[in-house]
Amino acid sequence: MKFGLIGVGRMGKVLASRLSAHADVLIYDRDGVKLNEVADELGLMAANDLAEIASLGTVVLVVPDREVISCIKDFNLLKRPLHVINVATNVAQHVLEETAAKHVRCIGVKFVAHAREMALGSEPVIIVNEWPVELTMLAAEIFAPVGKIIIGQADQVSLINTKAVEMALTAAVEIEEALTKEHYYDPDIIKSAIRQVAAGALKGYADGDLGPFAREIVQAIRAKMKR
Repeated sequence: MKFGLIGVGRMGKVLASRLSAHADVLIYDRDGVKLNEVADELGLMAANDLAEIASLGTVVLVVPDREVISCIKDFNLLKRPLHVINVATNVAQHVLEETAAKHVRCIGVKFVAHAREMALGSEPVIIVNEWPVELTMLAAEIFAPVGKIIIGQADQVSLINTKAVEMALTAAVEIEEALTKEHYYDPDIIKSAIRQVAAGALKGYADGDLGPFAREIVQAIRAKMKR
């Protein structure tokens, strides 16, 4: 299988690395310096422009939300059949369809994941949109080597990820304020408490691998929530 990948930022680079282990991937980015750096690092071929990468017939779009629409409009002008797989979390399926010309078919594939964790080897959950049906299986096949595939409404990932990030960052801010009130001002202590202790506890909870002390805290929290 051969396809293009546009955008080699944090997530794009991770996906290019993982996907290229199972397929022939051509990469492109408007930032030529970054593009050449990633191409050299991963041993991949770089396209010269959007027209070259679109000629493959299928592209994975890994660009910021604000750039998705402009990319699709550029594809519209190329006047050639193209399948576009959009990874940007906050661009809805109906927006893709309303923007794309008839010869440009789009589908959303959203990640319940974090690029940094994926770079460290974590397997993401990937929700492939259930329509258009003719692209669902193609997208699922492309991303199957990357993580756990779920066919459904990909747009729900925006709410899932937003809630998770909001609550995690709320906890981080509260930890910082609580430690400061207890007169722990050293930024290294606060950073380690958040990055290692708190983040480690969250991972342990998610994996069902908490120690006795942490399990007691969970029981106390659940009891408090029931009051």
